[in-house]
Parts: sequence; structure tokens; C-alpha cells
Amino acid sequence: MIDTAHLSRALTERFGLEVEASATVENNGQKIIIGPCGIERTISFRVELHLGWRTVSAAFIPGNYASGLILGMKTATPSQQAAFAVFSDSLKSKGAQVTLKLDSVHVDASKPSSWPHDWGTIRISMKKVGVVVEKTSGYDFDATFPWATGFLGLALALLPLEEINESAIEGESEGAALLKLVKQYERSRINRAACIEIHGTACRICDFDFGAKYGELGEGFIHVHHIVPVSQMGGSYSLDPGKDLLPVCPNCHAMLHRRKPALSPEDLLQILSGEL
Repeated sequence: MIDTAHLSRALTERFGLEVEASATVENNGQKIIIGPCGIERTISFRVELHLGWRTVSAAFIPGNYASGLILGMKTATPSQQAAFAVFSDSLKSKGAQVTLKLDSVHVDASKPSSWPHDWGTIRISMKKVGVVVEKTSGYDFDATFPWATGFLGLALALLPLEEINESAIEGESEGAALLKLVKQYERSRINRAACIEIHGTACRICDFDFGAKYGELGEGFIHVHHIVPVSQMGGSYSLDPGKDLLPVCPNCHAMLHRRKPALSPEDLLQILSGEL
């Protein structure tokens, strides 16, 4: 069975929100439940990941009293929706079918521009058939983590950016707990995670990989460089994690900012290869 403590640590590091994973054995495999720590699940959410024989499936399950959370997801910004599309495309590139239903109507998870502006219910699920797993290791960490990050990223991408009005949530305790979840989550981390989902954790300039060098200690460690400087992003700028962010090691990141304005990644690549 997968080491859920390792999975919890890795997901927490990747997304910047403390989550906990638990696993149970089923007749045809394992069920892994992932959710935020310290928040009552009735007003939060969980992700259920089923690892079966040649099949992986997942579902986003909001709590029975998570209307405030759903309300916040409905008002997701274009940047949040772009991050959602990144994770959807990543799962599809692995051969999975991603299903998004808004008010029970199928919409394209990778094309937020096609989504209706007003909806009341959301269902997110994923399924991949024909999974090949090594008999000796089964669903170990390496086999499970890509599916866990891809699907958890879908859910976290649409989490509300701002504090939710407590009047929209029944009960003071429920409102306070949900506000705690929103405040805990750093929006910049979902963009970072979406960038890594596309490009991986190796430096895109020198190819250094902390996980390959230091094992679990360095797993997932990487800086993320803003190709468009943050200072140049106005209030109306809609960040696209796939185009505006790039994973780089600390050394290359420092060299990019060695000059003002910052070097482009292409220029630094040329310097590194001796062409400049």
C-alpha cells in the first residue's frame, strides 16, 4: 500500500495547503482520500482516488454543507480557470477522460470560455483505463503522485481567492472554518503547481533536478520564474501558468535577475551554451 504520509507531505509541498491522505484496501485495489487538514469536511471537500486493476478514477466531493465553497468556486477568475485547464490538459495528456458537469450539464474542462456564467452545482471526475502497473511495486508513490497532483489541482484551482461573506454560509462556526481554509491557501501556489504540472520540477535552463540529486529531501523543490515581471502585471492582467511561469533552479533564477531588466530564459540558455 502507498505510503500516505509521504504522499501527504509531497502534496502539501506542491500546493502550499496542508492536506492529509488516507488509504484503504478495496476488492479491486486501493481508495485514497485526500482533504485539507484542520477543516470540517462537511463544509470543505475531499478528493477520492480509486486505484484499481488497470484503472484509475477520481472524484471531487464537496461536503454536505459546502454551499459557501461552491459559491466561491463559481466566481473563479480567468487566471484560476486557466490553471484549472492546465491540470485538465495534463490529465488528458496521460490518457484520462476528465468530466466536468455544471448544473448536470457536460462542459469542456479545458475550455473555460465555454462555461456558463451562472451555475449552482459542480461535479468533477476523471477516469483512465488501461493503466500498466509493475507487479512488483503496484501503485507505489511514483505511480500514484501524478494522478493525485493532477486531480487535486483541478479542485484547488477554483478555490475562492477572497474571504467568503459569512452570511452566505449557514452558521457562525461553519463560516469561520471555511474562512480559515481560504486564508490558509496561497493563490500563488496553485499557479506554481500548474507550472510544474506542465514543465516538471527540473530546471528548464540547466536541467538540474533536486529530486534526482537529493532523493525525497529534494523532491519537488524548484523556483518558479515570472517571465512577465510581477511589477508589470496590472490589476487586469490574467496570468497563464503555462506561458507566464517557468521552473528554474535557484542558481539560474539568480542569474536571470542579475541584470535589469531581467534576462529572458532564452538569453540565459545561450550564455550557458557559450553562444553569448
